[in-house]
Amino acid sequence: MSRRQTRGEYIETESGNRISRKAVILGSQHILLGGRSTILPDCVVRGDLHRPSSASASGSAAASVNIGRYNFLEKGVVIRPPFKIYKGSLVYYPQKIGNYVSIGANSIIEAAAIGSYVCIGSNCVVGKFAILKDCVVVLDGTVIPPTTCIPPFSVVAGNPASVVDELPESSAEVFERRARQIHTLHGGALTSTSIEEVKQSVFDDDVDEEFDVA
Repeated sequence: MSRRQTRGEYIETESGNRISRKAVILGSQHILLGGRSTILPDCVVRGDLHRPSSASASGSAAASVNIGRYNFLEKGVVIRPPFKIYKGSLVYYPQKIGNYVSIGANSIIEAAAIGSYVCIGSNCVVGKFAILKDCVVVLDGTVIPPTTCIPPFSVVAGNPASVVDELPESSAEVFERRARQIHTLHGGALTSTSIEEVKQSVFDDDVDEEFDVA
């Protein structure tokens, strides 16, 4: 995550990632950002939680958290790899997040894998080793239990989460278009005050309206 330049409250990397200077990025050598992703203030990304033996033979550290392209992490999001007790020791496992993924404010993500074209609402919890396939909407306040697998084109809600609706086949195009719009608009003015304007301009036709989700 080499730094290219600093503008206002954000650092922009060579691959176009925008990271708030008020975000907490731990163990950056174990975090891989695919490019053009945005991390807002008060987010916490725990790359420091990794297997001690995760270094490759060449000496370079393997990614503990792998975040794809055009992702958007709102304020207060916590990203940390899943763990379990193995032979009396606490062992962390790699976490992968696909492309065109948005995660709402104050959500906690401990999933093993999140596919591409996924929208996670605010105040959600995605439990340890959960798997979210491509094209999934997680509504606000949803709690996905550990080891749960959410099938593609699902809309989930509740505590514990259950599938409440389905997405159309065109949903991937919608998520990609919105992710690109957010990145372009947010780049115009990298300030915490502008972000609400960015969200409103892109999400005025809310996900539930465009996909006809109740």
